[in-house]
Amino acid sequence: MRTAAAIVALAVLHAAPAGAQSSAWTDRGYAAINGFYQPSTSFTDLIRPTAFGEAAQVDTRYGIAAVPGVDAAAGVRVWRNLAIGVDVGFLTKSGGGSVSAQMPHPFYFNRPRAVTGDASGLTRSETAVNVEALVMLPVRPHWQAALFGGPTWFTVNQDLVTNVTLAESYPYDTASLAGTTSARQARGKAGFNVGGDVAYMLRPHVGIGADVRFTRARIALTDTATVTAGGAHIGGGLRLRF
Repeated sequence: MRTAAAIVALAVLHAAPAGAQSSAWTDRGYAAINGFYQPSTSFTDLIRPTAFGEAAQVDTRYGIAAVPGVDAAAGVRVWRNLAIGVDVGFLTKSGGGSVSAQMPHPFYFNRPRAVTGDASGLTRSETAVNVEALVMLPVRPHWQAALFGGPTWFTVNQDLVTNVTLAESYPYDTASLAGTTSARQARGKAGFNVGGDVAYMLRPHVGIGADVRFTRARIALTDTATVTAGGAHIGGGLRLRF
């Protein structure tokens, strides 16, 4: 990821002096379709459901593996090399969690039983609507670089563990994890995005390109679970000018 970011940064930095000598950007606007890659992330949640008249304690560490996504962008030039546009990205991934619980005893108070195990099939989806101000920097014939940034609205849907089911037998002094129950939480929040793009135009209005984008927001799904939305994206795909 650091290598890809460095390549885009060097291309954009190189564009500044070259762009000053080249003709101004004359297209009316731009569009792009990308596939991108988002690194893994994790978060924790601690809940206290009631069992046998006593509060249990269920601690879950969620792991969201690295995941591909798609995004599409379009914008119009408003002044010289400045454009205003919108980029919409989406990703979804089925993940899991590591569960560590203290479950009440059915016969005795203050005698919790330790239970550990894994939760699976916990889906995470994320949509990011990026509003971006974009500066296009023509480098040389066929090559263009761009810098962009602006606010982002994130919507995150995440399955969270709400309780555990136990495998147990008399005298119930020990138990093991038989399964988990879950519920989906959906929340939205504003964040930000910033990045750079390099494109090679195969035709006057059609090209290919690569970009690096960093987005971020902290979203409280519940009183006890807060997730980080976004992250560093590396992407590439089709570039259009009109």
